[in-house]
Amino acid sequence: MQGVGNDDTGILVLGATNIPWALDSAVRRRFEKRIYIPLPDRAARLALLQKQLTKTPHDLSHDDVVYLAERTDG
Repeated sequence: MQGVGNDDTGILVLGATNIPWALDSAVRRRFEKRIYIPLPDRAARLALLQKQLTKTPHDLSHDDVVYLAERTDG
């Protein structure tokens, strides 16, 4: 990554991890900006499950999906 961002070539380097503490400190220093994105809350998990289940045949009731959303915290 040495030299990235020092010219106008339009290159963007994006890194993502769910364990930033495991990265070498030298690697972390090279990224100018850090954005924390928290885990989804219950409502977001419910929306994600409902969206994914629209394309998949299943026998789950709405209450089952709500239960799954509540049980998948973290």
